[in-house]
Amino acid sequence: MNENFNGQILLPEENKVKNAIVFLHGYGANSEDLINIGLEWKQDLPSTAFISPNAPFKCEWGENAYQWFDLTSISPEKIGEGLKKAGPHLIKLIEDVKKKFYLAESQIAFFGFSQGAMMGLYHLCKRKQSCAGLLAYSGLLFEDKEFENEVSSKFPIRIFHGKDDEVIHYENSLNSYNKLKKMGFSVDHHIQDNLGHGIDKFGLKFGNDFLKKIFKV
Repeated sequence: MNENFNGQILLPEENKVKNAIVFLHGYGANSEDLINIGLEWKQDLPSTAFISPNAPFKCEWGENAYQWFDLTSISPEKIGEGLKKAGPHLIKLIEDVKKKFYLAESQIAFFGFSQGAMMGLYHLCKRKQSCAGLLAYSGLLFEDKEFENEVSSKFPIRIFHGKDDEVIHYENSLNSYNKLKKMGFSVDHHIQDNLGHGIDKFGLKFGNDFLKKIFKV
């Protein structure tokens, strides 16, 4: 990371960094929103760096609110434009993490929540190098005409969604799962009863188990 990095980093207390998890927060949140998950997981992942950047654009929700792209319009055209505009910022972040910690892309996993999950699902599979894996929580896979033809890499994906989510309906995650499975991704999913647009204890364990598996801990 360079001196202009805007966000939070949680490093291993003793061990050398062998892999990393990059958190991609949701609309109107910031880097502090997900970094505490790293505090929950670091005991089981003692050689992992947890990196939680602020999204690149300010959000009208408040002084410390950020967005990957604008959501004042939810038309497919505007969402597609927003995802594409944010793409170079995510790519730069990936390259910075690789350079800072001397990691290959296959040693970096991603955790995206809501809008952050949309970013991960849309962009990571277009990279030539496969990442270690993606946790996509409470999000959806946005497909435009070019999407399938632009897929260049495949990696493990785990999808999680609250069944009572009133922000992004859980059926979006079911559709994402079915589409990715059809495309040949190694993907599984869980729809959690009695949960809205958030993450509960089971969701944390669901993600932790996935990361321990892909990082062979």
